[in-house]
Amino acid sequence: MGYTQEIEIVNLMDLEKGIRWHLQYNHYPPVSSEMIPIAVKAVRLCREDKFGETIVTFFEHQGYGWSFPAGVIVEAYHLEPWVNELDMD
Repeated sequence: MGYTQEIEIVNLMDLEKGIRWHLQYNHYPPVSSEMIPIAVKAVRLCREDKFGETIVTFFEHQGYGWSFPAGVIVEAYHLEPWVNELDMD
């Protein structure tokens, strides 16, 4: 899906629903639903210009976590349209 189509999704859905849809239908294989709250947090931090703030990802099935800057998560999962959105919720 192109950037323009992602912007349409941003405008049609609230933040969490839009990211959920994006991660499950624009990625192959689909990204685990465990990643959705982490992605939402990363977008919110980046909207506040806190691209370098660390987010700890912890998944129950792994038993351990990883730390990544919010900006890295946004870039890795192509979440830029949600960061650049003018009408922030």
